[in-house]
Amino acid sequence: MDPSDHRHQAPPPQWSQPVESAETRDLHRRIDELEQQVETYEALLRDLPELFERKFQQRLDPLIERYRLLAEQTGQPALLNSDAEPTVGGNVVRFPSFRLPGFLKRQRSV
Repeated sequence: MDPSDHRHQAPPPQWSQPVESAETRDLHRRIDELEQQVETYEALLRDLPELFERKFQQRLDPLIERYRLLAEQTGQPALLNSDAEPTVGGNVVRFPSFRLPGFLKRQRSV
């Protein structure tokens, strides 16, 4: 066989059928389990905002009720009215604005 012969062709490859070992089956099974676990976590992540909103509302409701009762007892008008529909310029609860600590302000300006 002459290496300079351009008419030479390599024989077609003879692919053997892959033999699936027990280890390979176990790895495929583990991959399937992990993919299913990831899907479960993704579903939980989709539900997370609604869950936080419900928990926040559950904790906020008693505070609003106490505030309403306190306003009634002192004769002051209630600023929060849970029965009223939210309107522009209506019942608004304002929280204090967040202020960065001094050392963070210096780092951001650099």
